[in-house]
Amino acid sequence: MIDKPFLNNIIKEPYKISKLDFNYISQILRKAEEIFKEEKLLLEFNLDDSESEVWVIGDIHGNLETLQRLIEIIDEKKPEFVIFLGDIVDRGTNQLECLILVLALKIRYPNRYYLLKGNHETLEMNKAYGFFQEFKYRFNDQKKFDEVLAVYNVLPFCALVNKGILCLHGGIPEDIAILRKLRGLKPRDIVSVFKTIAKSLVQIMWNDPKSDLKGFSESFRGPGIKSFGEDVFNDFMKEYSLKYLIRAHEVFPEGYRWFFNERLLSIFSSANYLGKFSPNPASYAVIKNNLVKPKLIK
Repeated sequence: MIDKPFLNNIIKEPYKISKLDFNYISQILRKAEEIFKEEKLLLEFNLDDSESEVWVIGDIHGNLETLQRLIEIIDEKKPEFVIFLGDIVDRGTNQLECLILVLALKIRYPNRYYLLKGNHETLEMNKAYGFFQEFKYRFNDQKKFDEVLAVYNVLPFCALVNKGILCLHGGIPEDIAILRKLRGLKPRDIVSVFKTIAKSLVQIMWNDPKSDLKGFSESFRGPGIKSFGEDVFNDFMKEYSLKYLIRAHEVFPEGYRWFFNERLLSIFSSANYLGKFSPNPASYAVIKNNLVKPKLIK
């Protein structure tokens, strides 16, 4: 039974997650799926109080040490909302623990913690970068992975804070009307409009900003994925009267990077992601009083 004491216990000591029987993992996955099903694909948050904070967290990639440190700081500072930008698993040493910990936080505090879909919340990437194999090896049945996919399939794609700050995993898509198309939709509604928005959803998860670019151009990441320049970024921001965009998806040696006249902030929340020979600090973003500030985790 995944009651409050059980959730509190694994949130406090997430290394215990690796010892859990699949029955408990399954209950967490299914309960999280139920909650995400009822959320909108474009989340909208409005803060009444100028002192309230929203924290935005980038890629975790199985780095439980950094994730635990983040949760310690969150417990101390108590932001009103916490938005994970996706890419919780793949590559790191504690992928299952990170995913189940984030979902346990969501179940325990559904109105504080939110999770967006990144490009690694997909079967293709989990097969290419390790989480699928780890899961199959651990539970001895790849069919059980369908329960993970069921969670991925109901995750939101974007979050809008105070109508002026957009959070997503990758970048802006070519279709400038995408936020209007997403607004008000729940996961069950996506089937009816999927053909018209599928390409944009892929680009939201995968696209990258490039400082020296005009318009959209092909990306090294693969077909249909784009890099975008400041001109189309400014058009998109103007279309929705946005002040900032916060995204993740890329690691930088300095931990975070500003683009486009400090209106696009790129964060990454897994420390030393490429190993000790190419170190990076983990970063996150704090939204307060309609301003965005990057922070490094010491």
